[in-house]
Amino acid sequence: MSLTQLSLAQFRNIEALSLVPSEHVNVILGANGSGKSSILEAIYFLSHGKSFRTTNNKLMIKHQQSQCIVHGKKQLHHLSIPVGISKDQAGDSVIKIQGKIAKRLSELAQLLPVQVITPESYALFFGGPKERRKFLDLGVFHVEHEFVLAWQQFSQVLKQRNALLKTKPQKYSEQIKYWDKEFVRLAMQVNACREAYISRFQGLFFDKIVSYLPFNEGLEMRFQTGWKKGESLQLELEAHFERDAKLGYTSKGPHKADLSFVLNGMSVEQVLSRGQLKLLLYALKIAQNSLIETQSNKQSILLIDDLPSELSEETIELVAQLLQLCQSQLFITAISEHSIKKVVEPMQRELKMFHVKHGNLITK
Repeated sequence: MSLTQLSLAQFRNIEALSLVPSEHVNVILGANGSGKSSILEAIYFLSHGKSFRTTNNKLMIKHQQSQCIVHGKKQLHHLSIPVGISKDQAGDSVIKIQGKIAKRLSELAQLLPVQVITPESYALFFGGPKERRKFLDLGVFHVEHEFVLAWQQFSQVLKQRNALLKTKPQKYSEQIKYWDKEFVRLAMQVNACREAYISRFQGLFFDKIVSYLPFNEGLEMRFQTGWKKGESLQLELEAHFERDAKLGYTSKGPHKADLSFVLNGMSVEQVLSRGQLKLLLYALKIAQNSLIETQSNKQSILLIDDLPSELSEETIELVAQLLQLCQSQLFITAISEHSIKKVVEPMQRELKMFHVKHGNLITK
């Protein structure tokens, strides 16, 4: 149930490249700028329709080329499903699944659950609530089947409400009341999906994963719904109407939710070192992939860019222990084989090693 084939064309510094990965562990070695991270970026692009490295889509397209193309084959039970995505200089994408054009990126995302760990992934802790919602909702998307439609409908109602607020209404009109009724109904559905997922996640994380962390005593996850705890969202919307009308947007609701990580009552970013935060990040991502796999019966993909970055010898050994719990298809990049020896050697899984040089791939 893994990605069994990957092909890139005119992607970053890669003119054309194809590889047949292991369904278990894939290590991609190369110097900085060789193109190894571009392979991970292409896999992420094949799932999410965007890059994890840049918001400028043009940077994914090789210099002086009109578009970039990524193709793959996903083994799902007894089926080999061809998938592909292209993006042109105008930013337009074409998605194909089994030779047919797909209208929504969510169709790719459903087929290819992909998470990534990079040296910049600390944004989960240091970034704003949006980063943590993104982490949370990726899991909710794959596990709670009612979430996709509820979130799509909620987003449309939020857009309508915000459009009305931008007209600077002077009173809480019947029109606003109508949209608020729909807003609250859909918000409750979205929140119920998130809370159900968090309950599942905490069960797995605290029962099977957290014991591998040397700082597990006193570790908590706290979920904030996006409005005052215990209060009616309808009353919150009414109470903040005048302020929202002045601002031109809705300040309360599930689009403002947050998920925080606390150790002995303090935010983890205040008390843990960079290496410890990286270890927590691995634990969270591995737990999320494991939950997606058990609930959806689909193998997830975990991309790890520059694995040795900011990890001490001791922390690398702990990462190795965590990765031994992971049944996801792994794609790991590093500069040298020696730098990840302590991670890959203990793995009792099939391993393929590739070397990238100037955008060309050599199987080792």
